[in-house]
Amino acid sequence: MDDFATERESTRYRLCGIGFGAIGVALAIASVFSVLYITWMFGNRWVPNGLVREMFRYGEAVIVWSSLVGAYLLWGRWSHPGWQRRAGLLLVMCIIDALLWMVSNATSLGLPVGDVGHEWLRENIGEALGWAEFMLIASLACDMLEHLGVERATDAGQSTRSLAATGSAIWLLWFIMKTQWRHGWPLVAKRGPDINTVLLHLGHRMIWTITLIQTTALVIAATRQSFRLLVELNNQAALDPIFRSRSQDAVDLLPKYADDAAKADRESLR
Repeated sequence: MDDFATERESTRYRLCGIGFGAIGVALAIASVFSVLYITWMFGNRWVPNGLVREMFRYGEAVIVWSSLVGAYLLWGRWSHPGWQRRAGLLLVMCIIDALLWMVSNATSLGLPVGDVGHEWLRENIGEALGWAEFMLIASLACDMLEHLGVERATDAGQSTRSLAATGSAIWLLWFIMKTQWRHGWPLVAKRGPDINTVLLHLGHRMIWTITLIQTTALVIAATRQSFRLLVELNNQAALDPIFRSRSQDAVDLLPKYADDAAKADRESLR
């Protein structure tokens, strides 16, 4: 591989590693807050309420903007339409998350937004996007791991996506039962305890935490493998410029993508 091709591949893997790393930072912080919230639900409030709010205030900002940067870096790294669609959709969702965060913190940021209202709806739009983002991030991370030769990445990705789908269904049922639909617009939550909504809330929050941790593990693995291959590329280029790298043999992100494209071409000729 010539110097230009080596540098191009190195840049691609470097940006992928940084992108997954930024998302991994966001997911790791979100995992800490999610575990902390679960302990609060069971009455173990060993952290002062004021400290938790202050931590969440700054942690939420890191989560939102780090995810946005990571999604932007992943978008366009591979030319396959499947990767582009998922990375682009993830980027759009992260932009919506950033807009929702800016609206919620408009006073602190000094933005002339005014009283937007619809807090219940905005909170649940963010959570709905979170379930979809889990599926997209897990899918992208598993594709990267498969490309880098990690075994059983597909099974791990499918398990995470199935868990996210189950959790989103439970969350949707909880949202329907918790919303006071007779109130009209804007939507508000029902007041008072209800055993059904409490159990559903506990169920989807626990699944959220497990899914979050699994997705974080996949992203961290993708980050490590990306930088590991980057080191191999740099070492090979330094030792022998003629030596072939693993990335040189890759026609596209995944072999199955090439097979799907060939199958689509054959069907289009019929």
